[in-house]
Amino acid sequence: MRGMRSRFGSNLIVGLFLLVLLAVFASPSTLPRVLSDVFPGFYEGVPCEWLRTADDRANHQSLLGRSAVNPIVLSIQTTALPTDPASMLAVRIIVANNSLGTVPFVYDPNGVIVSDNGTSGLGVIFAPANSLTAGSRQDYGQNIPEQFIRVLGPRQRCVHTLEFPAGNVLIDPAVSSGNAQVRAFYRSNTVGAVVQAPGAVATPIYNDMGLWTGFVESGSALITGSTQ
Repeated sequence: MRGMRSRFGSNLIVGLFLLVLLAVFASPSTLPRVLSDVFPGFYEGVPCEWLRTADDRANHQSLLGRSAVNPIVLSIQTTALPTDPASMLAVRIIVANNSLGTVPFVYDPNGVIVSDNGTSGLGVIFAPANSLTAGSRQDYGQNIPEQFIRVLGPRQRCVHTLEFPAGNVLIDPAVSSGNAQVRAFYRSNTVGAVVQAPGAVATPIYNDMGLWTGFVESGSALITGSTQ
């Protein structure tokens, strides 16, 4: 009897392992979705910096991604107000592709900003406004460099984390009141212009980079906690 139980337990472990492998190979975005459902807040996606950058958008695009109407969905999470002067207030922006196609979006790891300056990319907005700052970016117009375009697979999500030192947070009553809120936004002003490589003879398949254009916001997250 004991031997049968041991074999049953081993077979169960092997079966579960094979199911996980099947989920990973069948859809790279399946495992992140399952983990985020089972462990909310523990796993919300890979860092956005790990996503592959755009590569020759003149010839490599997803027709499903190009036809998606509102593919990008944002959500936001925040830690409680820090009590240790050496700690951080962390704000996590979760970017999700809500379509069945591969979707590009404008992303510069150093260009995720506080407040909306009208340029293309990710950012956060605090209410009420405060003194916190993060990143900087310029408006590239139609000519967005491919290194600032990342690609999300179907139903895939990624996370960008902004960290604000407690020393900057605790001295600003607009943040430390316990009533402050923060929301994420993404703006894309252009589909992106394709620049043909020097010396290229063949006509590019696509005449633009296929970026979704528009503005989308997440819901608001309350920055809770005590500064005492």
